Amino acid sequence: MGLLLLLAAFFAVAAASLAVLLTYRALVISHIPKQWGNPIITLLFGSFGDGTIPDIFTRHRYLVELQRKFGAICCLLQPLCKPVIFIHPERGEPLPSWWSTAKTFRGPFGDRSFGVPHSLLGLPAGREWASHRKIVALLFSRRSLEGCMGAIHASTEELAKLCEAGGVLDLYPLLHAWSLDVIGRCAFGHEFGALAATGGGEACAFTAAAALLNDGMVKHQVLGPLAHLLGWLPAWARPRYWRRVEEARRLYAGTAEAIVGRIRCGGEASGPVVSSFCATLSRAAWSVEEVVDEVVGLLLAGHETSSNTACWALHLLATSQPQQERCRAEVDRAFESAEAKSEAAGTSSSSTRLSLGELEASCPLLLGCVYEALRLFPTVPTTPHIAPRGAQLHGLPIPEGCPVSPNKVALGLDPNLFSQPHAFDPERYARGEHGPHGAALATFGAGPRICVGLRLAETELCALLALLLRRFEIEPAGPAPREWCAVTNSPRQSGLSLRLVPREWGKG
Repeated sequence: MGLLLLLAAFFAVAAASLAVLLTYRALVISHIPKQWGNPIITLLFGSFGDGTIPDIFTRHRYLVELQRKFGAICCLLQPLCKPVIFIHPERGEPLPSWWSTAKTFRGPFGDRSFGVPHSLLGLPAGREWASHRKIVALLFSRRSLEGCMGAIHASTEELAKLCEAGGVLDLYPLLHAWSLDVIGRCAFGHEFGALAATGGGEACAFTAAAALLNDGMVKHQVLGPLAHLLGWLPAWARPRYWRRVEEARRLYAGTAEAIVGRIRCGGEASGPVVSSFCATLSRAAWSVEEVVDEVVGLLLAGHETSSNTACWALHLLATSQPQQERCRAEVDRAFESAEAKSEAAGTSSSSTRLSLGELEASCPLLLGCVYEALRLFPTVPTTPHIAPRGAQLHGLPIPEGCPVSPNKVALGLDPNLFSQPHAFDPERYARGEHGPHGAALATFGAGPRICVGLRLAETELCALLALLLRRFEIEPAGPAPREWCAVTNSPRQSGLSLRLVPREWGKG
């Protein structure tokens, strides 16, 4: 009898607590426009459980419809988490000033840094973060990027060689491996061998580890507040899956640790190691853990974002032949000019590579392709920042601590910002429609915590497009790629089937 009373009391308290929680959630957001299914179901299971967002992996497209219905501001409820508020500034007005401050930034894992607590991804705003940012920013200076060009070209030429046979190829896994090898050479100073293994149909430990880390990031976000428990559990007590994710992280961390140790012990360093980000950070007054976390953080932030942007840019070029021809003409002129300079200097023009300066000066349409891909298929559709106390949007008070994000898909299709918004037009960037580095859409974020590696992303993507357009005619093949947005927006489920037709005279 006593046990039954205790159980009844427990369930009564649980039910009362749940009722209080639901009431609080409803009151906090009562003034913000939102889609309600069954109110109780919505409050319990969020907008993904009540049918408002029927497909979590294309949620960014459903959010466009919600934004059109509710206007400049709408709310999306999450189970166990605070509601996310999406904003669409009217008629091109800027984002609220508080959204762009460092203190409102919410990392990709909230305050759960996914194994890289000493990196820019994991550190909270403050002096330590600011100090790290100053040092990491040097990795992406013009001088540093010029030093990366050899590694970028080597990976891009390796990819082009794998495509020389022509025919229909699924470029998604190849671009995934290409981006991983660029990071391996530039950030770690290590040959991951991802492209060679993928092209040869072989297994690669680094490719498998990267896939597991990316999958782990998705599950880490889905767990929400429960992800805190993973950090508190000893390694042996964690579920087997999370032990495998940690092993994947340790593969990359161990690689970086070995390079740091070799450099700091005065060991011989040659090849890509010398100019790698890992080597540069090893010379700073940082602990080994700080260097390793930062380099692994660059992998987490820069791998899939770059490969997926490359996928969408190539898809857009393949399905818009007139724009592809205009971009190719620009690329051909740039290569011919570079080859003429090589011949004048008495050097071989058979292996001509475009320098960073030549890419920037001679190929503005390529950068336009990158930003059009990021507009029409945002790689990271939402970038939530945390609302501070007293925040307002369009006269509506925003609950303190709620994540707030611009609706990048809706903004990218806004005719007030972009003329003929559904058209792929690489000249938009030169006309200023995107703003510097995509500021109109906060493509790389905004304010002090704007993506520190955006210049590297621009450079490697432009170098990739330049070489592929020089070497191949690119045509669509098979069904159009489908968006699948977990942490980043990719054609992961459908692949990217393209027909690459070698250009015999363009192998320069």
